[in-house]
Amino acid sequence: MLKLKEIIKLSLDDDHITNITLENVKSAKVIIFETPQNNEDLVESVVAMNLINAALKRKEFISNEKDSLITYKMLKARMSRLFHNIIDNKQKFNIDFYISKDDNCAFIEIDDLQFSFHNIIIDKPLKVFINSPLNNPKPWKGLRLQKIAGELFDYFSKDNITDR
Repeated sequence: MLKLKEIIKLSLDDDHITNITLENVKSAKVIIFETPQNNEDLVESVVAMNLINAALKRKEFISNEKDSLITYKMLKARMSRLFHNIIDNKQKFNIDFYISKDDNCAFIEIDDLQFSFHNIIIDKPLKVFINSPLNNPKPWKGLRLQKIAGELFDYFSKDNITDR
């Protein structure tokens, strides 16, 4: 199994195409419907959302059908729930969470990884958070984590904890 530093290096390789399998997408969908209780759960949720977000950009996963496995609508709704959970339970998580009000982009920083989720739905609780002193936006670090979504998902999978 690749080390995290090796996976991050792959994000800088313009020729790298992440491996996203149907099995991983199905697993990620289950994960995003769970409510994170601690940092480990939160990492797993964010990595699963990153994988689904990357998968939705591939023709084999794009579908406008009502019964499709994954959709942007489903993902955006789960993101909103996750953001509310983070705001309401900030003491549970050792992360940085902030929203750029200029481009409706939420950021979750866990350790050295900065996940960004663009075009999020800004409802009233998120608007209150955006305008609060708790929201401290930082510049984007420049790592394209969707480019390594499959590798990150595999790395942070609970099945692989002992392999890290």
